Amino acid sequence: MNKLKLVIIWCLFLGAFSSCSDKDDPEPDATAELDYQPTTQGSTWTYGGSSPYTVKATGKTKEIGGKTFHEMETQEGSETRMSYVHKANGVYTLEGMEEAFAGVALVFLKDNAPVGDTWTETVVMDGINTNMTFSIEAKDITKTVEGKTYQNVIHVRLNTAVVWMGMEIDMGVPMNYFWAKGVGLILTDAGDHGNYPLKSHTIK
Repeated sequence: MNKLKLVIIWCLFLGAFSSCSDKDDPEPDATAELDYQPTTQGSTWTYGGSSPYTVKATGKTKEIGGKTFHEMETQEGSETRMSYVHKANGVYTLEGMEEAFAGVALVFLKDNAPVGDTWTETVVMDGINTNMTFSIEAKDITKTVEGKTYQNVIHVRLNTAVVWMGMEIDMGVPMNYFWAKGVGLILTDAGDHGNYPLKSHTIK
């Protein structure tokens, strides 16, 4: 698998969290988690786009590096993958479900960071460093996805670059993620690689 495809998979994998519900999207009840990635058991999300997928919070946990991560099950066609989310003090960390990124933990969101804040995570692929730079583009905005308007949305942008012979080379695959408080990921905008909107969700 070439490095560009690996980077695209990793970027899309951030958006691969959620499960089908035959009910209209309910509003989270008073006991629902009011952060940007709920992990309560039975919470589900369904996403559209060119490669539709669903994600379910299983309620299981896993200890990774001395921290407790919540298990998320992603179903895409006949393929099932597991990912793990850790949340603490407004910082959200994801441990990968793709084999190529096994054991890699990545900070994908900081809900307390101000607009304009950036941070860089480095992933090593085939011995080559890939820098993944996240930036907070907007906070507390409204965003309409599939006809539904969400409040308290954070817009995160991701740019990737490989480090080759001491030079950083932009991969040209910018990604935009929109996270709604109390709901989770509502849209992955992958540009030329497609958009993956939230179609339905149930937060337990």
